[in-house]
Amino acid sequence: MASKYLQKYPVPEGFHQILHDFAREVLRDQPDDIIKYGADYFECMAQGKEFKFESKYNIAKGEAPARVHKPPKPSNMTEKAKIVVEMSNNRPESQKRVGSGNPNNVSHVSSQGSFPEEKKAAKEYVNNLYDKITKDIDDFENPIEQPEELPKLTSFDDRDMQNIIKIQAAAKGKIVRNKVNKDQKKSKEDVKQKEQIDEQQEEVMQIQNEEQQQMGDVEEQGVLQTQLIEGVQEQAQEEE
Repeated sequence: MASKYLQKYPVPEGFHQILHDFAREVLRDQPDDIIKYGADYFECMAQGKEFKFESKYNIAKGEAPARVHKPPKPSNMTEKAKIVVEMSNNRPESQKRVGSGNPNNVSHVSSQGSFPEEKKAAKEYVNNLYDKITKDIDDFENPIEQPEELPKLTSFDDRDMQNIIKIQAAAKGKIVRNKVNKDQKKSKEDVKQKEQIDEQQEEVMQIQNEEQQQMGDVEEQGVLQTQLIEGVQEQAQEEE
């Protein structure tokens, strides 16, 4: 329905942004005389000047987080506007405005040519615009605070230096102890390895001694056998 309404009454280029900005300033400054406020506002916009309005609610940019008093938001203004539009459209024919006959005069179109879908589209447009404006005001007045980074430590006092020295001394002591333990462990392993080598050498020597003793026994037996044979031969020769 909104597209049908926009096709019948196309929105001029830039109208949405202009209306959005003006409504935001009105809600923020809360002027007593909106007509005069609007005239001054649009005059400044036409001349390309910065619009400044002094009021009890006006707060400069950058000071919004420290705002003490916030004017109440007109939360019921949209509903009041809807009631006014409906009452205007439900007026008797005798009270409705009549055109002057000028084809360029369209002041009577809003009352005589308002259709339900057009009213609904207008209400949706006003509601969406109002929600967007209130959100922009909230974001402006209550910005999200970014976490501050902790300052980097660029200098050390005597206490910091003492702590650093203690940490370095403890680290050095641990390194030295680890090295000593490693050397002791290595020494124990070397001693054990040497003992194993000595035991192996003793076993080898013992085996060699046993082999030599066995060889000596064999040689002695051979000598005895040789002597016995020679004795038998000599005895045989004597008997002949």
